[in-house]
This record gives sequence, C-alpha cells and structure tokens, in this order.
Amino acid sequence: MNRLRVLQIFSRYQQFGGEEGSVYRIGDLLQGQCSVEYFIKSTSTFLSGSPWEKASVPFKAIHNPETARQLRRMQEIGRFDLWLVHNVFPALSPSVFDEAFRLGVPIVHYLHNYRFFCANGFFLEHGRACQRCAGGNLLHAAATACWRDSHLASGWMGLVLARVRMLDVFNRVARWIALSEAQKAVHVQYGFPADRIEVIPHFYEPSGPPPPLPEDGYALFIGRLSVEKGCIELLKAWRQMPRHRKLVIAGEGPELPALRSYAEAEGLDNVEFRGFVPKEAQAALWQGAAFSVVPSIWLEPFGMVVLESWSHGRPVIAHAMGALPEIITPEKTGLLVPPFAPEPLAAAMERLFADRPLLAGMAHACREELETRFSKTVWLQKIERTLLQSLKPI
Repeated sequence: MNRLRVLQIFSRYQQFGGEEGSVYRIGDLLQGQCSVEYFIKSTSTFLSGSPWEKASVPFKAIHNPETARQLRRMQEIGRFDLWLVHNVFPALSPSVFDEAFRLGVPIVHYLHNYRFFCANGFFLEHGRACQRCAGGNLLHAAATACWRDSHLASGWMGLVLARVRMLDVFNRVARWIALSEAQKAVHVQYGFPADRIEVIPHFYEPSGPPPPLPEDGYALFIGRLSVEKGCIELLKAWRQMPRHRKLVIAGEGPELPALRSYAEAEGLDNVEFRGFVPKEAQAALWQGAAFSVVPSIWLEPFGMVVLESWSHGRPVIAHAMGALPEIITPEKTGLLVPPFAPEPLAAAMERLFADRPLLAGMAHACREELETRFSKTVWLQKIERTLLQSLKPI
C-alpha cells in the first residue's frame, strides 16, 4: 500500500470501554502501513462548561460548527486521503459527515454498535430487546427514555439521527466496516448498501503463552457492568450452581450496586466482585479462571472479550446472540446457550467445571483458533483492501 494519509475520528464516551480501546489499537497497527493522525473529542468535556455552553449542547449535537471548522483546517493542512470514522455522537455531531461530503474526502466508517438506528445503540429498551426505532421513526425513544433514562436526551438523539438520514449518510459513505456478518445483516436490513459493507473482525495479539489451567478454577466475567452485558442473567443462573463453585465478576459500571444487592439477597456468598482490575493486573485474574462467561443480552457486534479469553487459553460460555455464534464453535472453543434461560447457562458452566478433559481440549483449540482466524496479519490484509477501495468513486 502507498503511504496513505488517514485521519481517525472518534467522539469519546464518558467512560472508557472496548470501542475506545479498539480505536487506539487500530490506529497503532495502521501506523505501520499508513500515516495516521487523530481527531478526538470528549463527551464529558462536551457536556460540561458554562451554563451558556451547556444550553448550546443540544444544538451542537445536531450541527457543531466548531467541529466542521477544525476538520476543514486539519484537512487543509494534512491533505488526508480518507477519514476513518468510529463515532461522532454526541460531541462531534453529523457535521463530520457533512464536512467530508463538502470536501470530497472519502469516509471509511467502523460500525461498533447499532447507533444509526437506535438512540442508545444497543437495540435495548431498559433491558428488553427493541428495534422499534430502526425504520427511522425515533419518537419511541423519546417516549420511553431509553437513552440515559431521559425523555429529553432520547428525543434529542432522535433528532441527531434524523439529520444523519437527511444527509443520506448511509449511501454516501465510501465504505462501512462491520465486525461480523450478523452485524452486517442488521445494517443491510435497515437500509445500508450491502455492497459497501466489508466484514473485518477484530484481531488480538497474545502477549505470551497461556497459563496452565488451575486445579480448582473459577468462572470469570470481565467487562463493563452495564445492562446490555447481562450479568443479572449470569447471577440468576449462578443460583443453581453447587455452593463449592466460585464466580468472579471483574469490572465497574452502573449495574454494580444492583448486582451486589441481588447477590446479597440471594445469599450468593460464592460470588466475588473484584471491581475494576487494571490491565497490568489481569494476568493473575486469568490464571485463576477455568473459563469465562459472556452473558450479553444485546446483539453483540463482535465480542472482543472472547478473543481475550482465548489468548489466555480459556474457553467461553456465551449467549447465542448477535455475532457470538459466528465466533465460538460449540464443543471446540466454547459453549453456546439460549439467552434469558438460567438452566442451560448453569448446566453449561457445571459441565466445564466437571469435565476436565473437555475443558483442556477446548483450552488448546481456542488458542489455535485465535492465532489462525483473528491474527493481525489477516486483519491487515482486509483493512488494506478496504481502505484502497474507498478511494474509488462511489
């Protein structure tokens, strides 16, 4: 590839998550092939400031003239071949798209969730599956306060997404990158052009050989404790587990108080909440784990934690939703169970606890799967082709 000049664009969320980590990981690896610069703004900063600045937030979320001005200046100086966009909501606004179209700069856009059809991006309404806004009428979001538990904020996001449709963003972006075939299918269903969506799963580089399986390991959940991650479903299943088994939940988030209260009310004294575990301390966490659990209740576009688990030689038990059935091969790299059904989840966990030969075989297979299907070499080949395709006229 010629040394393409790429501007990575990202509106940071109020709390760090997997999407933000992916942005930096993608940028770091692309530096070997391209010249990459960043244009990043913070939602927290966007929502703070003087009373006048706060009053202008709803209008700037729809059209942010400062974003447009800064991007125009960056493009004038940097002469980027393309913009690689990850998220523009709410701090940057759809002005990112508008300015790119004005300047004739191709956009390659990563799809990390379902935000173009849903005010909260998860297709969830207070923990229940919902796609009623996906066709373009986002009044339901305002009525149910499904984003930030606020009717006003949800309605405001609906207006932001309406502007995206007015700009015909679905059809004018040069290339979209979906993380899975399942995620691509949803976007095609609701109006994205199928021939412009490339499926490029994430990659993961192991830092070393996996630790040996412990003699008496625990089940591990690691991640942000928010409703879409399904930890309450995990605890419901855990009520059925033998008392000598152990579950470790590592992470922080808005659901933590409710999860602690549930565990206490149900007498689940074999559940340990570790809180946030920094990256440098996570190796010890994985050493003690027999396997990990991904009980998500939304249509996971990918599931980076699956690759992380595999890198440590730990199979994954997951709900059969979204992209997870695409990634996990049952009986080989993990087990899949139906969502919202405590009994099958409990049975799958007990099976891996009790069947040591099965667990050991999976531990070997999942590391092998990681190194063949989800290597950085495979990812680079796909991203290189996609970036070059974006330079062709639409």
